[in-house]
Amino acid sequence: MLRVSRHARTEDIKRAYRRLAIVFHPDKNQSAESSSLFQEINEAHAVLSDPVKRGRYDQLLTGGFISEGPTPGQRWHRDPAYRKRHQPGYRPPPPRPSEALLMMAHLLKYLRPISLAGAFYCAFLLLDYTLPFRVSEENVLPESRRTHNWKSYHVPNVLVTDKGHQFPVPFNGVDYFPVNSQVNVFTSKLLNVLVKVEAKNKSFTIHRLDSIYQNFLWVPSILLIVSVLGLMLKNGIEFRFNVGVLICFVLFFNLVFLIYSIL
Repeated sequence: MLRVSRHARTEDIKRAYRRLAIVFHPDKNQSAESSSLFQEINEAHAVLSDPVKRGRYDQLLTGGFISEGPTPGQRWHRDPAYRKRHQPGYRPPPPRPSEALLMMAHLLKYLRPISLAGAFYCAFLLLDYTLPFRVSEENVLPESRRTHNWKSYHVPNVLVTDKGHQFPVPFNGVDYFPVNSQVNVFTSKLLNVLVKVEAKNKSFTIHRLDSIYQNFLWVPSILLIVSVLGLMLKNGIEFRFNVGVLICFVLFFNLVFLIYSIL
């Protein structure tokens, strides 16, 4: 129950008890199973911290059976486990929490920092998007100057500029970007993420771009939802642990899409 070896010292038992008691104390953990687990943790600590009780418990672990002798009218059975189960007033021990559940409870202390990291990341993206954009004037080159790469390989119409940029253009917007005309390229202030591309006379604007502020906007949106959920949840060890794992995965994909947007 305390996740210590049979040869653990008294200091190790006290340290393990404090660690689990902090996690499962009813004042700290509002889950339904925390009260029963906390009671079992106290019982385990009471047995292992008493040398006499610990000796009896070690004897039971080795297959021994401790009894003062048969009560009057009671017949012995050669199997100690059978005799124990059929003693008057015997109650089977309650189910113990699994190692996986104890591991999840131990890692729940990282849920709040992870949730805060996801929320701060989304707040930083919002700040970057709300600041005034950078505007770069670029000249349109013939599409023959187009470079086929992994980003624009399957795009039929591509806008090529003299600064090495290539932007996908909808079919109805090709005529608004003639060769040798100028376009305004808008990028974010802090991260330099592509936001939009606009014709010089503002007659047409390209919004559907492969950046975290356009086509991939759903990625930080999911991160914001799960981060707020991780900060609000108070009960349920397994569910909160799964939410923390989900936040880590979504945050990782956010960083991947952010790097993709910058490059």
